[in-house]
Amino acid sequence: MTQPDHRSSHVRGRRSVGAAVLVPLVLGLGAFGLTACTTETVTPAAAPTAYVALGSGVATPGNTLDVVDTATGKLGRPITVGTLPSAVALLPGAKDLLVTVKAQDQLVEVSTSTGKVVKTVEVGLEPDAVAVSPDGNLALVANFGDDTITPVDLSSFTVGTTVKVGGQPVAIAIAPTGTQALVANYQDGTVTPITLPTLIAGPPIPVGPEPSAVFIDSAGTTALVAGFETSSVTSIALPSLTAGRTVPIGANPTGIAAAAGSPVAWVSAGDGITPVAIATLQVGNPISIGTPSECLAIGPGGDPWVCNGDGALVEVSPSKSLPILTVNLHGLPAAVAISGAT
Repeated sequence: MTQPDHRSSHVRGRRSVGAAVLVPLVLGLGAFGLTACTTETVTPAAAPTAYVALGSGVATPGNTLDVVDTATGKLGRPITVGTLPSAVALLPGAKDLLVTVKAQDQLVEVSTSTGKVVKTVEVGLEPDAVAVSPDGNLALVANFGDDTITPVDLSSFTVGTTVKVGGQPVAIAIAPTGTQALVANYQDGTVTPITLPTLIAGPPIPVGPEPSAVFIDSAGTTALVAGFETSSVTSIALPSLTAGRTVPIGANPTGIAAAAGSPVAWVSAGDGITPVAIATLQVGNPISIGTPSECLAIGPGGDPWVCNGDGALVEVSPSKSLPILTVNLHGLPAAVAISGAT
């Protein structure tokens, strides 16, 4: 790598040594009254499925995706994708999956029916995030190592002209209209708006130090940005791109997700997840999973699924305010996407 990945050491690799290191609190599953689900099965393609990138960190790089049946918690056969898979995104219909492979500067497409890599393309340096347009025709890849966004035409799987953004882009979201994307620049403390399909970058929006995740609601009217260093969430009004309020959240947030149409988003921060009202930024009571929470996604039933620092995927019930299922993974998770989600 040509430069240190500060986000990997501080955000996804909290087990690494660094000034902002958080030491995971290791609790056995008995602390939650849960049973680990580690049985390997072949997951039917039609079943709601979680795909977890086991990127780990530079010291112990992973190269696979874990495949989890969200109905049963059973593990399928891992999918080999390349060294340091860092982000995952499902294409419309969930028949294929896109994965950024950070150590090899690639975007790969995986068939969810066969579990095989079917397409590969070179993108920018150290790709760290990927988002897919609503029509499934375009992917945008955030390249942490060279401060760019690479557009990929998904029909031909070829790259277009790169777009310069802020320092160390680590997250990207595309509005449901398909006309705008937002890129979180970890080093710069800004969000860069990109107009689609022209791929023109607008003036950066200051949001505070170390933005680590960005989310756009299904109405396309509000974006939320997680501030890792500030342990906060900032709103941005769309399409005006006006930064709004900032509210405190749990320690070092790393992800934001919500079910389609839900007024509430969930933020992975500290040792659990915290609900935030999208329109008002009212913060609810956090739900603990006992260890540092990393990536998260929303399952088909509306439950958040959270990657934790001990190498597990945890389903959380908002109605019960507690974890209800824990799946021990084959490695340490970097990102997760779930098919069948609303």
